[in-house]
Order: sequence, then C-alpha cells, then structure tokens
Amino acid sequence: MEVSGLAELLLRVTDRAGLVRTLNPSEGAQLMPVLRDQVDVTIGTCGGELSCGTCLVLLDQRWAGRLPEPGEDERELLEALGAAPDARLACQIALPAGVEQLALTVAPEG
Repeated sequence: MEVSGLAELLLRVTDRAGLVRTLNPSEGAQLMPVLRDQVDVTIGTCGGELSCGTCLVLLDQRWAGRLPEPGEDERELLEALGAAPDARLACQIALPAGVEQLALTVAPEG
C-alpha cells in the first residue's frame, strides 16, 4: 500500500498470547515503544539501556537480514541471554524505510 508515493510501513506482530496484530508505525520509530504502547506488552524494563533483555523479539527469517546488524553491546547481551539467531532487542531497532510488512514475535517472558 502506498501513501503519498511512499510505501506504508506495516508491522505484523505476534504477541506473547499468540495474537497477531498489524501495526502502522512511523518510519524511524524505535520498535520497543511501538510494541509497548500498541501491543501492550511489558518490555524494556531497563528503559532501553541494554541491561534487561525483556524486549527480546524473534524476527521472521525473511526480514532478519534487512535490518541493520546488531551492535557489539546488543550482540553481547543476546549471547548472554542464549537468544536464538533470529532474535533482536526491540530497544535497538529503529524501523527503517523499505521494510514493509516486517513480521516478528514478542519472545516469551523469562
């Protein structure tokens, strides 16, 4: 779908209860507040300071390579958490242009 000549950013989120929601966040928005505010999940208890891992999301494999690579601090925390290869921290993802229909799952708590 296009709006004013620009592709509309759609985000398909599967929440912790297994419910699928389609969101339309702004380009450049940080993923963590979008999920916290629009999906109503408790994530980011550290406020995005890379110390808790509660904003762990699992990216659809088709999209994992289309986002910027995680930085060193994020990689270290993902490793410490024993996260899956397709996992990222929502606090470290700004939604870029050209990522229409990004699909992800909010990881289970704990």
